[in-house]
Amino acid sequence: MKIAITGCGIAGTAAGFLLAHEGHDVTIFEQAKQCGPAGAGIMIQPIGQSILKSLGIYEEVYRQSAQLNYIEALKHSGKRLIHLDYQQLRSDLYGLGVHRGLLFRSLLSLAKQAGAVLRENSRVVDYTVSSSGISLKLESNEQTDSYDFIVATDGSRSGLRSTSGIPHRAVEYEHGALWSTGSCTAVSDKLFQVVEGTRKLVGLLPIGNSECSFFWGISAAQFEDVQQKGIENWKAEVLRLCPQSEELMAQITSFDELTFATYRSVFMKSCWSDRIIFLGDAGHPTSPHLGQGANLALEDVWVFSECLKQKTEFPSACLLYESLRKHKLHYYQQLTHWLTPFFQSEGIMKGWGRDILLPIMSQTPVLRSQMLKTLCGFKSGWTKSEFHKTEL
Repeated sequence: MKIAITGCGIAGTAAGFLLAHEGHDVTIFEQAKQCGPAGAGIMIQPIGQSILKSLGIYEEVYRQSAQLNYIEALKHSGKRLIHLDYQQLRSDLYGLGVHRGLLFRSLLSLAKQAGAVLRENSRVVDYTVSSSGISLKLESNEQTDSYDFIVATDGSRSGLRSTSGIPHRAVEYEHGALWSTGSCTAVSDKLFQVVEGTRKLVGLLPIGNSECSFFWGISAAQFEDVQQKGIENWKAEVLRLCPQSEELMAQITSFDELTFATYRSVFMKSCWSDRIIFLGDAGHPTSPHLGQGANLALEDVWVFSECLKQKTEFPSACLLYESLRKHKLHYYQQLTHWLTPFFQSEGIMKGWGRDILLPIMSQTPVLRSQMLKTLCGFKSGWTKSEFHKTEL
């Protein structure tokens, strides 16, 4: 089949490889003038690692990343909020702290080797469906050739989501985060976070090569205020809350060296309609508080490619895909949506409740097991778990 992919990120490149590898004629449309990775560090959980192993790039990624044996969060007082050790669920489990650029380059290389064609500076703004196929309209007013279907992987702010006519509900979060990457040896084998109520959140994610991805939770209004007070005042506040970030803070001299990102959740009634399917963040964006975005995206494209192999026709493949994915995606979307205000909001009571309940939950064996299964990406619904990627 002739397939168009919109968006050349983690989901788009992985889909490009898997579909081209099966012999399809694949073109990836990317709006950037020069395709490259966006963002800093990401967590690849055991479920995502299984996909990388199937793609044949796991060892390459592992060698240049950081093995994370547990996650730890402290209150500003120094008291432990949560400690989750992967090995308490299974002795061979761990997370990977990965530089997004490393994973992106590996996946893009795979896609190109498999024969996928990349078209840069080609922002897709609309599409037209006919009895013979679907054609894309670009921002330049170019109308492309006809394709059998579109795989939309153009991210959380997908421009094609509204165009598709699929009913959906979007939730914009007031809070986002400042991100940066730099040398940091104080934290090496864990995701480390410190919170002060629900208004202050700082974290360090090791990503290999003695580097960490740093993030500071903040709203757009707070960011304007912080900028007015100056970079040194902000750095002092960060170090008060998280002295472990001293090495990385010393490398930052301007707010221009930081990236401010905001988040949204979008709940779609269906992930597909006539000749288009939405995968990854285009289909189910959330805040990053469970660290599952890249893992769900990798799993999405793997499952869809397997469905297409089995059913061969696009509508049948989409129906099978949706039946296999809807419960898991609903679980992670809903849970992330509920959790977000307990870590980033203007409320006080939510912070108190979180500080009381989370330590108890993480120390209670039955609840800790469910938390670890969620962290690893093994939950396939509110009552079910699976310890491998979905097989048909």
